[in-house]
Amino acid sequence: MRAVELEKDALAAAEEQAALRQRAYQRQADLQTRGVGTSALVEEAELSASSARQAVVTRRQALAQTEARVDQSTTALTRAHIALDEAQRRLVETEIRAEFDAQLEDVSVVAGRRISANEQLATLVDPAALEVAFRVSTQQYLQLLNASDQPRELPVTVTLDFYGASVSSAGTLIREGAAVGEGQTGRLLFAALEEPRGFKPGDFVTVKIAEPPLERVALLPATALGPAGDVLVLGADERLEAVQVELLRRQGDEVLVRAALDGRMVVAERTPLLGAGIKVRPLNTEAGSGPTGPDVQAEATMLELTEERRARLVAFIEGNERMPAEAKQRLLAQLSEPMVPAQVIERLEARMGG
Repeated sequence: MRAVELEKDALAAAEEQAALRQRAYQRQADLQTRGVGTSALVEEAELSASSARQAVVTRRQALAQTEARVDQSTTALTRAHIALDEAQRRLVETEIRAEFDAQLEDVSVVAGRRISANEQLATLVDPAALEVAFRVSTQQYLQLLNASDQPRELPVTVTLDFYGASVSSAGTLIREGAAVGEGQTGRLLFAALEEPRGFKPGDFVTVKIAEPPLERVALLPATALGPAGDVLVLGADERLEAVQVELLRRQGDEVLVRAALDGRMVVAERTPLLGAGIKVRPLNTEAGSGPTGPDVQAEATMLELTEERRARLVAFIEGNERMPAEAKQRLLAQLSEPMVPAQVIERLEARMGG
């Protein structure tokens, strides 16, 4: 604004100078008319008046340019205020809030650090909404599919075992992996935990899936099933008959089949000498009156280890640096006995991967 005032003063002075030169020119013109002045003086006065008028025009242009610069400065100032207000508004609104209460993992931000777009700041872990990922074989995966070729929402039991103690939670099978990872086999499944108390991401757990019961099936030795999907049953006149069965699944050395076998005797082990139409003499396979009761059940939970198997378990316990000393002593004492609880052996071999 000060530059505008100075230009206005300069313009006023130029206009005043132009007015004086114009009056001087008029005087010289009057003197020439009366025969007193000369043409040279008149022309000189006229040139001076013209120069003064040109100076006025120049000053007006300078004033206009100064006023334009003032307008530009005002516009720039207004834009700067707008940018400042916008920055303050963004600063107030720049607050990252998760949609759920969670714990932070892998935090990569500190106070005063600048972050870039799409940068991961942390990993949110909701301790009340944990999932477990586990892998099953392709055959097991096929047994879990429904009529729409989607995994059924079956109940699962997730167990975390730590040195003789364990914590479990019920869950539900919710989804499957979209693809098989490179170098992986089987199928990846996910289950949601209902009571994740005591579980943390990264825990190594055991998952058991409760399948719906199979109805109208028979449990037979795997050796009873022929290559054509049939079994040999005892028919009339004690002759063997081939009966076609539906193989539902294999369980170790046993198979589950579905067929009309109620009350009929099945050949437990096929040999090349046996076939349809051959007359045989059945053995007495009815259950005898053997001992039963709690003592027998307790004995069934105890196993006798071979020396090689016992040595392998002892070496695993002694080489485990993360196991507390008290737990080591307790397990070594159990392994030193002739009979060892089957549950202890199962847990140790599961941790060994055997």
